[in-house]
Amino acid sequence: MKTKLPEDKIDIFNEDSFRGITIGNKKVIKTIIFIIGLLAALIPILEIIFGPLAPMFQRPVHMLLMIGLTLFLYPSGFFKSEKAESIFNIILILLLIFVCAWASSRWTYFYVTPSPLPIEALFGLIFVLLVFEATRRAIGLAMAIIGGLFLLYCFVGPYMPRYFAHQGYKPTELVTHLVIGVEGMMGDLAAISANQIVFFMMFAAFLRYTNSTEIFMDFSKAIAGDKSGGPAKVSVVSSGFMAMVSGSASGNVATTGSITIPLMISLGFKKHVAGAIEAVSSTAGQFMPPIMGAAAFIIAEYTGLSYWDVAIAAFLPSVIYFIIMFFVVDIMSKKDHLSGMPKDQLPPFWPCFRRTIPIMVPITILVVMLAMRMSVQLSIVVSLIALIMICIPIKEQRIGVIKIFKALSLTAKILIPITTSCAVAGLIVGVMTLTGFGERLSYGILAFADGNLFKGLLLTAVVCLILGMGLPTLGAYVVLATLGAPALQMLGAPILASHLFIFYFAIISAITPPVCLSSYVAASIAGANPLKVGVTSLTVAPFIYALPFFFVYHPALLFQGSFLTIVITIVETVIILLNITILFQRYMFDKLKIYEMAVIIANLLFYIKSNNFIIFVAVFAAFVLFHGLRSGKFRKVKKGVSE
Repeated sequence: MKTKLPEDKIDIFNEDSFRGITIGNKKVIKTIIFIIGLLAALIPILEIIFGPLAPMFQRPVHMLLMIGLTLFLYPSGFFKSEKAESIFNIILILLLIFVCAWASSRWTYFYVTPSPLPIEALFGLIFVLLVFEATRRAIGLAMAIIGGLFLLYCFVGPYMPRYFAHQGYKPTELVTHLVIGVEGMMGDLAAISANQIVFFMMFAAFLRYTNSTEIFMDFSKAIAGDKSGGPAKVSVVSSGFMAMVSGSASGNVATTGSITIPLMISLGFKKHVAGAIEAVSSTAGQFMPPIMGAAAFIIAEYTGLSYWDVAIAAFLPSVIYFIIMFFVVDIMSKKDHLSGMPKDQLPPFWPCFRRTIPIMVPITILVVMLAMRMSVQLSIVVSLIALIMICIPIKEQRIGVIKIFKALSLTAKILIPITTSCAVAGLIVGVMTLTGFGERLSYGILAFADGNLFKGLLLTAVVCLILGMGLPTLGAYVVLATLGAPALQMLGAPILASHLFIFYFAIISAITPPVCLSSYVAASIAGANPLKVGVTSLTVAPFIYALPFFFVYHPALLFQGSFLTIVITIVETVIILLNITILFQRYMFDKLKIYEMAVIIANLLFYIKSNNFIIFVAVFAAFVLFHGLRSGKFRKVKKGVSE
């Protein structure tokens, strides 16, 4: 009898959730999955102790474990019966073992004599298709299709329009470049996944076993739960805490949103508004150091800077993001007269604070060691040892031997989307460099901008948002960084600001309609229309689209400049973004009159034209005073003080 596979998605945090191979003894399959995950995490640790493996061994083994794990966990969806699905995936895994062994054994030969036999071109194609299939299952069809189109472009170059035409390549000419080359599926991006990103995913996995989500949620409630619109502010605060350790926008929504969204709805927020607030709050998770959605390593690779330089540069923009978002929900709550949570339903502050210490100490150690320019690998390992030791006396947060091995195995599951993204992105970058496609598109951006940096930034932002609809953040960033960043630098943008600009817009594509993954996750929790949540995200926080332009034109936001310049730039940015927020919300202390909105618009335009911040602040201060008097806000304050 044929049994239809369940339609629910794989829960990587549930050891019983696997649907790739299900025939046979379930305990045996669970054990195999556990061992694969464990090996994927242990090998990088052993490399620290005994020295790194040669690329010819490290990268094929890493891809074998990660793609194999994907095939075990995720079903293809091609079959209705579990038996047919399982047999199909077993065949794919056997093929994967063969082609990875082949790549490892022929690695040196291909570099010395990059002319494989025709049969080896077939082996290379099998590996590419296996990676595409794993990517389709773990991430989605869009990235696999885009990767396939770039591969097809290698063959149809002579038949393309003149601007995009190239000489064309035979399959035997592509194997070395696109599979094991520096810019290929087993190239530098795969090495970053195997050498560095895996350690940050390990850190996130261990923190999960300390009940960090629950602890951060309770601490956020203690800080902001009783304020106006308390659950919404809890959403912002908890998303900020979780952002430091998760590095995932949709992951943030799923963890914090499962608590904050129902709370917001229960206290009067509309369903789509509650979903939008959580989605927007969580989106900055991939931009918040120290993890930054694992992209910091890729940015460091492309810019030639250290990981620490990238992480410290992203710190101020991400903090400003959360500050303005907190202000947004404060305005929305007061506008709709939404109260906070009853104090008797909130946890006490100091006990919650004490529970965060075992989590914050290892994070602090990690930041300090990275600031001292120690290696990422060593910094993470020392931080994990500190986490385990600190949690020993605390029963609810203790990480025993069993939890240590479970956390190591979970690391590989969390790493799956990143590894598959790196592999396909490597192929895309390889095609662009091989065919000259990247240079042509960079020239196109320059031609459109015509020497104007703002035009170049605008076009790059639009392309990022469009690409982000179909690609995961990492994939969208890698593609645009290859062709967009050089063009922006030629137009005068600093190198790090160019890459962070692209990365930022790749991130916020997760809440930009029509395809907005974070909004979809939030909508499913809120029981709202996903598109409505996505559209609301635009109106709730339009400031997020302005912020990246600031750190391109004002590098002081990236800690580039004197202390005084940095402070002035922070104040300047916050006040301008507050103006944008007040304008779009049409509310400050009271609903704005049309003439008040006109004053804000005129003041913003004046600043853009003149860049005279002193006059801009003076006009804004006068506006706040006038609006406060008109709304009765200041009279109420004065009366309260006199009483």
